[in-house]
Amino acid sequence: MAALQSVYQDMQAFFKPLWPGEDKPLVLGEGNSDQPILMLIGEAPGETEVIKRRPFVGKAGKNLDEFLQLAGLKREEIFVSNVVKIRPVEMGPTGRTRNRAPNKEELSLFIPWLMKEIDAVQPRALVTLGNVPLKALTDHKTTVGDCHGQWLQSQAGVPLFALYHPASIIYRRALAPVYEQDVLALAASLQKGGPLP
Repeated sequence: MAALQSVYQDMQAFFKPLWPGEDKPLVLGEGNSDQPILMLIGEAPGETEVIKRRPFVGKAGKNLDEFLQLAGLKREEIFVSNVVKIRPVEMGPTGRTRNRAPNKEELSLFIPWLMKEIDAVQPRALVTLGNVPLKALTDHKTTVGDCHGQWLQSQAGVPLFALYHPASIIYRRALAPVYEQDVLALAASLQKGGPLP
């Protein structure tokens, strides 16, 4: 816990002067930070996450709840975070602010901090949701379509299980049974004493 607090204090000190005059609050990880069975890693916080200053609430939280229920896990047993800790936004066609994927600059700023966060939490395994966290923690060429439902070795030295982003199921309904099958495979592996890369 002390190690993680130290990482977060250093992170906040590093990012505070980077965007003067812009409101870009950091949404830090939360949960069991003492060698949890899993550390779940998403892409970046959305609007609700920024308002509540918590990862995986709002729509993402609903996705997380479904994942945990399928996997037979409780939120307090795991640690949840994102690669990028600010909300990446763009102006939509109607003039409203909307989420976008993190850009290269944001990823290069935040990936080293993600590595420090993982090192402080020391999870038994990582679960990536979608391409952004998968690429951040592997060779940057692998896609979730190539390796979903499989154990890989991450650059953080911790076994990694790749999943589609739960939101992708909304846009591609055909992925729903694939995602469910992958989550059940993860749960079965953990019950056998996995991770088993």
